[in-house]
Amino acid sequence: MSLTSCSTDDDGGDSAAGEGNLTAKVDGKAYKSMPAATTAQESSSANIEIITISGGSADSENIQITIIGFEGVGTYNLNAVSLGTYTYLKDKSDFMSAQVFSTSTGASSNGEIKISEYTKGASVKGTFSFTGYLTSDTTKKVVVSEGDFNVKIK
Repeated sequence: MSLTSCSTDDDGGDSAAGEGNLTAKVDGKAYKSMPAATTAQESSSANIEIITISGGSADSENIQITIIGFEGVGTYNLNAVSLGTYTYLKDKSDFMSAQVFSTSTGASSNGEIKISEYTKGASVKGTFSFTGYLTSDTTKKVVVSEGDFNVKIK
């Protein structure tokens, strides 16, 4: 079986599968997303641009970054507005066991994302790092470092 694509394949196809890569270290442990679970999406609301970059791993983990007020190439703080999250399932058979670590603590910055390349509607590339705090107990945290991504925009 062979799959092919072209640069003008925006035909409303059935697949929501992603294309790209997202890697990082989570508390020092290597993290790598699966290409099929790695996506970037653009949207806008009231003339405010938003981009969300997400990468899920084979170990029921997910890193997601949403930039509200996105203006293309540049550096953005991750906080309660532009959000970085790391999520994993404590019990992989129970979606209700999700542990969500977020940059949303009220601090002006708990990390940053640097967009180094961006082509509207096509792709986004950059680096990131942040400290996420467990939403149900903010005394617990996770450090996401050395983040790197190169993702096609869906």
